[in-house]
Amino acid sequence: MTENHAFGRARLTDATVHIAYVLDIAGLTAYPIDASWENMYEVLLDEGKQIVVNAKKDLASRGVNEDRTVTVVLDGHPAEELDIYAGSQDIDLVVIGSHGRKGLDRLLIGSVADKVVRVAKVPVLIVRSR
Repeated sequence: MTENHAFGRARLTDATVHIAYVLDIAGLTAYPIDASWENMYEVLLDEGKQIVVNAKKDLASRGVNEDRTVTVVLDGHPAEELDIYAGSQDIDLVVIGSHGRKGLDRLLIGSVADKVVRVAKVPVLIVRSR
C-alpha cells in the first residue's frame, strides 16, 4: 500500500487522523543540561511542530478533512511514545513511514518502524518513503 492509499482510506472513511512526531531526545539526556540544551530542545520542538503543521497541510491538499486531523509533538523513545499515544487516543491503526535503510545502516541505526511494529498493540501499516 502506498502513501496515497493511506490518504485515500482516510478520505473515504472520514477517519480522524493523528499526525504525531516524536523528538528522539532519549539519548541526549545523558549529557549535562545547560542553557544550550534548553535552546536546542526549543529548536527541535519548533522543527517538530513545523513538520506536523506541514503534514496536516499536505493531507488537506489531498482531500483529508482538516477538522478531523490532530497534530501532536511528543518526546522520548519514538516506538514507545507512539504506542502510548495510540493507546491513550483509542487509535485503531498506526501508519508510519520507513526510509528503507538496508544492510549495515539498518543494523547500526535501527528502524523506528520495525520497533513500532514490535511494541504496538494495534495494527501497523508501514509506508515506504520515496
